[in-house]
Amino acid sequence: GSDEFEYLIADNYNPVEEMPEGFVAKAIPAYTWAVFACRGGMPRSLQDLNKKIFSEWLPNSKDYEIAAGYNIEMYSDPAEYPKGTLDEKYYSEIWIPVKKK
Repeated sequence: GSDEFEYLIADNYNPVEEMPEGFVAKAIPAYTWAVFACRGGMPRSLQDLNKKIFSEWLPNSKDYEIAAGYNIEMYSDPAEYPKGTLDEKYYSEIWIPVKKK
């Protein structure tokens, strides 16, 4: 097994606009997504939430399990916060694809 993983930075794709050179389009299949809100300075707040999702929420979920081998992290614009990504109110999300057990 490989210990490598793919990490992508993404935005919504508009097929009418030309894709910048070096960019690729990837289709994310339709899933049910468990969305976890996160507040606090980066990277600790997101790392703490990620740990809780996989050590507490998923193992204790009676209804859902992982549906695919990836997740999505959504980050707010750091310019909206006095201390940017270090601000205690900085907002982000973790999206996990899930399916009914």
